[in-house]
Amino acid sequence: MKRETGFTLISVLVAVVLLSIGVMAVAGTTGAVVAAHTKASTKTVALSIARGYLEEVRGRDPVDLTTEGAVQVDETGTPSGTGIFTRSLIVTDVARNLKEVRVTVDYPRATAPMELVTLAFVGLAQ
Repeated sequence: MKRETGFTLISVLVAVVLLSIGVMAVAGTTGAVVAAHTKASTKTVALSIARGYLEEVRGRDPVDLTTEGAVQVDETGTPSGTGIFTRSLIVTDVARNLKEVRVTVDYPRATAPMELVTLAFVGLAQ
């Protein structure tokens, strides 16, 4: 009998099973990568909103700084009823002439809100 060379049906099935497992593993990690990218992107937008608003608050007169309630904002930081971000401002007197200014931005699926803190010198009374 002549010996034939080539792949057997069992070796082809084993190869297909191993290939399928590899493809499913790549598909699973792709989903995790997309989820992580989305979360990082949302966190970056929240940081941008907090930075922008903190800069706006720094331009105000420190004497007039007061706490503001939560406001829904869009991706640009503009107040919007349909915005997915919530921004708030907390002003605390630290000393007679010093205020702590805290901007907080909450966003969907956040483990903790984005917070930026600065100090505002009120000035000395004359």
